[in-house]
Formats: sequence, C-alpha cells, structure tokens
Amino acid sequence: MVNKPGKPKSKRTPVRLRHKIEKASAAKQRKQRKLGKKNPEWRTRLKKDPGIPNLFPYKDRILHKIEEKKRLKEEETLRKREENKKERVLIEEIPDVDASEDAENEDDLLDETMEDEAPAESTNPMAALLASAKARAVDYGEQEGAEEEYEPQDDDSIAESMDHDNLNIASSTKISQPHDSSRRAFDKVYKTILSSSDIILYVLDARDPNGTRSREIEQEITAADSGSKRLILVLNKADLVPPPILKSWLTYLRQYFPTLPLRASTPAPNAHTFDHKALTVKGTSETLLRALKTYAHAKHLKRATTVGIIGYPNVGKSSVINALTSCLGGGATSARSQSRACPVGAEAGITTALREVKLDNKLKLLDSPGIVFPSTSAGSQASSSRAKKKSKDDNQARLVLLNAIPSKQITDPVPAITLLLERLSSSSSQGSMDNLLSVYGLPPLMPGGVNGDTTTDLLVQVARKRGRLGKGGVPNLTAAAMTVITDWRDGRIQGWIEPPSIVEERAGDQKAV
Repeated sequence: MVNKPGKPKSKRTPVRLRHKIEKASAAKQRKQRKLGKKNPEWRTRLKKDPGIPNLFPYKDRILHKIEEKKRLKEEETLRKREENKKERVLIEEIPDVDASEDAENEDDLLDETMEDEAPAESTNPMAALLASAKARAVDYGEQEGAEEEYEPQDDDSIAESMDHDNLNIASSTKISQPHDSSRRAFDKVYKTILSSSDIILYVLDARDPNGTRSREIEQEITAADSGSKRLILVLNKADLVPPPILKSWLTYLRQYFPTLPLRASTPAPNAHTFDHKALTVKGTSETLLRALKTYAHAKHLKRATTVGIIGYPNVGKSSVINALTSCLGGGATSARSQSRACPVGAEAGITTALREVKLDNKLKLLDSPGIVFPSTSAGSQASSSRAKKKSKDDNQARLVLLNAIPSKQITDPVPAITLLLERLSSSSSQGSMDNLLSVYGLPPLMPGGVNGDTTTDLLVQVARKRGRLGKGGVPNLTAAAMTVITDWRDGRIQGWIEPPSIVEERAGDQKAV
C-alpha cells in the first residue's frame, strides 16, 4: 500500500522488533546487576530523598521555613541547658543541713531496728528494709570468707573421701562442680546402669588405660549383687599404640579382669595408626559380640541380657555400640544400623543421657554419658616418681589429655601441652617426640627453649607454621595449643603410656647399671 502524499508514516512496529527491544532491555538490566555485585564500592540500599524540585513555585519559602524551625529549636535547647546549669549552681550553694539531719535520723532508726526489729517494722518500714539489707550483707561477707578459707584437696584425698554419690562429671572443666543437679543426674544414670546390667563393659583408652581406669568403680561392680555381675575391660583405640605395647597392656590388665582389644571405628583423617593385621574393626567387634553371647547363653536367663557400657568421656562408648550393631548385618544394612544406633563425635559430651539399644532378643545395650570416676592410681600414669599431691592445674591438664573436657570448656590449654611434652620427651617415648615434630615440620627443640621454656618454644613454632597469629604477627599461643590438643585427640600425634611392668623392669635395669 502506498501512502498518500502529506500523510505521516505509521509508527507501528512488528511484534518481532518489539520483543527484541524488551529482551535487550532485560539483558542490560541483568548485566548492570551483575556488575553492581562485583563493584567493591559501598552503596546504600536506602533511596535518597530527591528534595524539593527546582520548578516548584514556592521552594524558597519552604526552605526558609525549614531553616527558621532549626534555628528556633537550637535556641530552645541552649536556653534549657542554661536553666539547668543555674539550678545546679543554686543547689550546690545551699548548705546540706537537711540531708545531714536525715542521715542522722536514719542511723538512729537503723540502731533501733537492730535492737528491736518488731517495733521498727511497724513504725518505719524503710528502717526495717535497711536493717534487713545490712544483715544480708553481713551474711554474704561471712559466706565469702568461708569460701576463701577452703582449699581444694588433691586427687588422692578426694578419691579416698569421696563416696560414689559424688562422682566428677566430664561436662565440667573444674574438679569440684557447682552444678549439683547435673552431678546428681549423671550419678543417677550410673547407678541405673549398675543396678540393671548383667555385664558391664568398662571402656578404656589404649593410649592410657590406667588414666581412664578407676579401681574403686571396679570394686563396687564386683561387689554388687553378691558378685553376680560380670566386668569386662575393653581397650578401645587399639590401632593408636604399637603391637608390643598393646600386648603388654593386655597381659597386665588380664591379671585383674577379662580384657579385649577393640577398634570401634575408623581413625580420623591423617591419623598415624599402627598396623595390627589381626585387629580390624569387624574382627574385634565380632570377638566382643561372641563373648557377650557366650555369657548370655551360659546364664540361662528368661529375659534379655543387659550390657551396660561405662567409661571416661570420649573413650568410644557409643562407637562400641555402633560396632556391635554393625556386626548383625552386612553391607548397606550395616552402615544404616550403625548410623541409627548412637550419635558419635570427636569431642566429649555428645551422649548426655541414658540410651538403650537392642541388639537382638538375647542382648540389650545401655549407653551412658562419660563420667570422670574417682581414682587413686593417678600417680602411676605418667611417672611413678611424681609427688603424691597434685595441683588443680595438673589434674586439669591430665583431663585435657584424656579428652575428657570439651574444647569449648578448656580455659588454659598450655599446661596440657607441658604435660604432653613431659610424656613424649621421656626415654621410653623418644620416637613419639620425633613424630610430634614431624607432624608440624619443625626442627628439634632446644633443650632450654625460649627463656628456658620448651612449651613456649614449641607453641611459637606451631603458631607460625599453622598461621595462628594475632595482630602484628604475634603468635597466639592459646590457639596453637588447641591445635596440638586437637591433633593429639585425633591420633595425628603418636603417644602412649607403657604398662607398670615395663616401667619397673626398665627402672631395675638402670639401677643395675
């Protein structure tokens, strides 16, 4: 169609071109948003007030009114400030006669109420309130004095004087807990396991069995129900000690109770383990399960045999239950049953209450939270020549190395590193000291260290290697110490305590020489 002369052309565009413009606009907006996210400059999300348009006819008048209101407000603020200042000056110039008289009257009333409280309460309630407050302050001061006079006892005296109603709980970072309700709750769980179990598995850490063992608990278990309960010691984490040390510990502990080695779970990533060809996760758990079934069959009980599991925190009690449940199936069923049995974790305090797991019609397992039991054999853990009395910090360091305290509750990890170096630097564990240095790629430590402190020398080098630095590149010793404790907990640092028989033999050989 041909347009007529003088008639404007149509502005209508094809749909194809209109959609093309819309797509180009959307693409441009997407590109702007993407570039805006990459722009490091700070931009506020609040829209800026555009203000009064310049074309508004009364803009000058409005701006003048706004300025006038601001000026009047500032003048009012200054006037009130001057008035308040004058009032304060007048109050300071007036002699405080009435206040002194009121103070004397209050003292007289306070003395009267201390002599006779009943009449004062009826005549002047304010005086009675002051008297009661003063009495409470005196009582509080006496209680504070009594607390300051108290001195904590050492581990041995605590263990001798403590009955089993006052067990130390692993969820606390202090030896004496202020939370009596929590202690009673854990104690109640332990008593429930002791009364309802036919077999008790006492799980020990293979790196320090005597450190996680309590003779008092063993005596109480064997004496319960006229000696009808069976106690079995389980050396968990057997892959973290060399075969000769494990064999020696089994020989030593089997003098007292039946003892079985166990690998309840796979090691942590980058953990330095020892090759125990006969001790696999499946093989050791099946051996333990056969022993439990043999005992249950010999008892001829008309009910399911109850197996209670106790031990220090983070020794692997829940992992023992998961390993036993995994023996009942294979493949995916095993993994599924293991994940459903009990939750586990690298830190202490995962299990907080009693948990019952049914294996089959003949066996029932009871999982318990970790409890730091009283022990009188603490002196034979690291060195027999250590003094009998230990300070509170030494016992705290021992619990940290036993992984009995969650990392968030560790206030000062440096003493634990000092204790760890003392153990590793002994003549019997020189290989473990070399392993510690190889984990972090450090050169041999100087005998005196920094200012005569080997612990500080180690932590400074670890902080620089692992980037645990504060402002100005100052090494953070606390963070470096927590790094070493975490590597010790996960088995990346090798270390163990030898059984007393080996230690005594070496001491005898040195005396003979």
